[in-house]
Amino acid sequence: MENDSPTLRAKGPVFMTTPGGFDFEQIKRLLEQLGLGSGTQGLDLNAMMQQLQRMQGAGMPFTPADQDPDAAWLTTVTAAKRLASDTGGEITLTSDQRLAIVDAERLAQSWLDAATTFPNSGIPPIISTRTQWLDATSSGWRRLVTPIMEGFADALQRGTEVQEMAEFAQLQQAMGPWLRTSVALFYRERLGKVLAGVACDTLTGSELGMSLAPSRAVTLLPSNINEFSRDLDLTERDMLIYLSLREAARQRLFTQVSWLLPQLEALLAHFAREITIDFESMYSDLDFGSEDFSLEDIVKAGEQVRGSFFKPATTELQLEILGRLEVLLALIEGWVDYVTGLAATSWLPGIAQLHEVIRRRRASAGPTREVFKDLLGLETSPRLIRDAENLWASLDHRYSPAQRDAVWRHPDLLPTATHLADPLSYVHPDHRDESEGDLDAELRRLLGG
Repeated sequence: MENDSPTLRAKGPVFMTTPGGFDFEQIKRLLEQLGLGSGTQGLDLNAMMQQLQRMQGAGMPFTPADQDPDAAWLTTVTAAKRLASDTGGEITLTSDQRLAIVDAERLAQSWLDAATTFPNSGIPPIISTRTQWLDATSSGWRRLVTPIMEGFADALQRGTEVQEMAEFAQLQQAMGPWLRTSVALFYRERLGKVLAGVACDTLTGSELGMSLAPSRAVTLLPSNINEFSRDLDLTERDMLIYLSLREAARQRLFTQVSWLLPQLEALLAHFAREITIDFESMYSDLDFGSEDFSLEDIVKAGEQVRGSFFKPATTELQLEILGRLEVLLALIEGWVDYVTGLAATSWLPGIAQLHEVIRRRRASAGPTREVFKDLLGLETSPRLIRDAENLWASLDHRYSPAQRDAVWRHPDLLPTATHLADPLSYVHPDHRDESEGDLDAELRRLLGG
């Protein structure tokens, strides 16, 4: 891989990716190099099938690393780390600055003890650079995105099962391994840029809404914090304490609620299984069976496939899955918002201003919003997070912090989107629908009802 570019390269015929994905003109040139026609003559599918059979015996035009999942993932993370490093801006901390971060985390933990029943793990805080954060979260990111990459590849394979595309389907079957590797290359190139962007933006280890590092330590990225707070009218000490509070609250939640991260991953995997590419629409625009079908048509088809990737969900099931994911992320961040405010109100005079700064950041271009928008087409709603904060506050006011936190014991006990819109329907027994049945009874037991 070249040092001055994130371009992915392969030995032999070259696949180059562009910021939007594959350069399908390169595919065209590759097919021409294989003797499969030119842009001015029809594409001989029989000749292509014969050539692909010969290629299968000699090996497809990818490097061994492209077909080795471990090596391929390392390549992706390495590219992300290089992009993050090339942005510059990493600062070198003095010993006093490091001590200030450690003290801020210790103070934040002591305040949280009175605001939540979830205990402090006692793990020392981590002061991280951008590349160190990418290393620490690499395995978590891999678990998160692998089902999505496989979902795109499966969708491409399923798409050619359209009845009218039988001839093209034979070609796809022969090209199966090649296409799956191509999809992985396409997605990893996009992913490397997304990861680099998050690493240069995230203020704490789990600000994107989930804890992806194996360690549940409070993690701060001073270079990003320095960049973010440069023009804010806030003291460095208050900012460090407030960010430590938020990070510590989130890490306590993920440590004590063992099903939370697997549930998020399961929702993403379910979404990935439902990814579709509208080949029928593509077929209506392109005559794959025509004798005049050419490499220009392959380029056009490739552009349409690329347009099907990373678009917002459209099917009812996809929208339902993303709705559940959005609610769960909102409940997490709403709980963090409420517990953080509860812990700091008596100690930080500027808590309202700090809280508003984070709200505005989240509404504009926070890492959570950008990650899920880029990878899934999911727009997280700041309003939904405020609704969740209000619901947790209502639970706390009516019952107690212990009973509020007990709701996290099982995913079936969590509030739904309907509850977020009307907290009374969840918090007050008199307002609950009788049809809630066992869930209502369990909530009454947990909340001392």
